[in-house]
Amino acid sequence: MVKIMVNTVLGPVEAADLGVTYIHEHLYVKPNELPAFYPYTLDDVDRGVAEIDNFMAAGGSTIGELSPLNFGRNTEALRVMAKRAGCHIVCVTGLHKEEHLPSWFDRLSDTEIAEVIADEIEDGIGTHHVKPGAVKVGTSLNAITERERRAIRICTSVAVGHRMPMITHCDKGTMALEQLSLIEAEGMDPSHVCLSHVDLTLDTAYIAEICWAGAYVSLDHVGRDLAGRDHERVAMIKELVDLGVGGRLCLAGDMGKKDYWPSYGGKPGLAYILAGLKRELVGCIGEKAFDAMVRANPQRLLSWE
Repeated sequence: MVKIMVNTVLGPVEAADLGVTYIHEHLYVKPNELPAFYPYTLDDVDRGVAEIDNFMAAGGSTIGELSPLNFGRNTEALRVMAKRAGCHIVCVTGLHKEEHLPSWFDRLSDTEIAEVIADEIEDGIGTHHVKPGAVKVGTSLNAITERERRAIRICTSVAVGHRMPMITHCDKGTMALEQLSLIEAEGMDPSHVCLSHVDLTLDTAYIAEICWAGAYVSLDHVGRDLAGRDHERVAMIKELVDLGVGGRLCLAGDMGKKDYWPSYGGKPGLAYILAGLKRELVGCIGEKAFDAMVRANPQRLLSWE
């Protein structure tokens, strides 16, 4: 039997050994080239380790770190965090939405940009040649700009050619179906794509449509809503499971901000899903469906069989 391996910042890990996985988080974020301070900056390794320790103590095992090119991604810092906390961390290559595209994006040709991304996949990132486990793209709120369309086209072509899954940023949950259409147009099978943040819409029919199209979704804004609407998300997840799309749902927190980390005095922290929300979710959908969202589904997504 062939073992399916997934790249982590400390090297390949068998997919079956990933364990409980948050598919979309940020552990080290410091966007390049922004003129003002970015409120989502996270650049303290010790505090990052403290958050991961809490996640691990609650039963976690693997974190998808979704900071791409030009977003302050620091694979050396991620390696330190992974070693100290004993956690699998999967990093990404690719590009974010318009606001975070690098200054060289307009200067380089499609071929040259594709080579930048392909080099990271083939040769690795940084001093230790860390290989990414997925390719990221992103779009703006209620729109896909021409530059974002170009980025999606380039990144997808590289992902298809290198058999790499894709995890996307859908601003406030919007434009997911439009993203998927653009990605599929470049030859990507939707079963290798995860569209993130769509739970922000609280639109069951919209999310189900994405799943029925064959893609995964990352429900990743639990614990972050100041209006305390997690009960609505739990109800929505139950509806989705009842509709038969539980096999396409991934669960995470996307808690890439000081306000969300107890180590900075924020809340609820990376342990929230496993140590808090899990009880309510399991009470509604059962242990098996919950487990699929944090084990089997992200494992299948990150595997390319």
